[in-house]
Amino acid sequence: MGVIVEVFFWAAVFLGTAALLFCSVYALILFSDLTVDHINPIELCELINRLVIPEYVGHILLSLLILLRGYFIPAILNVPLIAFHVWRYKERRHLLDNTSIFNQVEKERNISQLKLAHHMLMFFIYLYFFILALVSD
Repeated sequence: MGVIVEVFFWAAVFLGTAALLFCSVYALILFSDLTVDHINPIELCELINRLVIPEYVGHILLSLLILLRGYFIPAILNVPLIAFHVWRYKERRHLLDNTSIFNQVEKERNISQLKLAHHMLMFFIYLYFFILALVSD
């Protein structure tokens, strides 16, 4: 019974991380569309601002779930990005402003690339734990 719970736990974490990866890739695509003029700044800011809070909450809940399950190393690896999200939220820098987006587009793209790299790393770490749960007795 414990193995089945463990497999379902890691499958849920795996899917949650896939959703976070999707958010990062989607933001990168939108930023590249802005630079080649396929999307206007107002639409870009609306689309990205709609994803910010769900992304932050999803990442924090996923990390708390991992921490409560007793996997301290993966939980600790998530702390820097959570701290960055909390800092941006407290400083009111989490939402994009369509009047100044062209000045911030390079910085925001770099942030999205770093988030993508973090989520990819965690994706493969969670994949390892998922496979470990599948093959364990």
